[in-house]
Amino acid sequence: MNFPFFNRLQVRKITVAVPDEAGRQASTILEGLLRELPELLMSCVVDVQSGKIIASYTTHNSYNPNHVSLRYARALRSMQEALARRAWPGGPLTDVSVLLDEQLHLLYPLANGQRYCLLVVSTTDANLGLAKDIMRRCVE
Repeated sequence: MNFPFFNRLQVRKITVAVPDEAGRQASTILEGLLRELPELLMSCVVDVQSGKIIASYTTHNSYNPNHVSLRYARALRSMQEALARRAWPGGPLTDVSVLLDEQLHLLYPLANGQRYCLLVVSTTDANLGLAKDIMRRCVE
């Protein structure tokens, strides 16, 4: 029997957790991101409601998509609820950027907000404008 929590984190390899259409789409997105940003630190596509990872890629064990996927899914659900209550004026949520001293985290909603794509890059390798443009091109 295959227990996912017994498996080591696959490093420098796209790992797809579901063999359906969502998994194929997620894999295609991650392949595009890697082609455009080969120095990315981590990327994953996550189901917002469950927080489960559909596909992921990481360069090191310290960048574990399992640790951040639930937190960002919870944050996106909260933002979507606030937008639905019209707590914030404006249109739909297009992306969320988290800027750290040495990293840039970019969350991009997919499939009408049912999933999201997370991109983590070093600020020495990419800037916010470049990351947003590459993300937009890869998910469309």
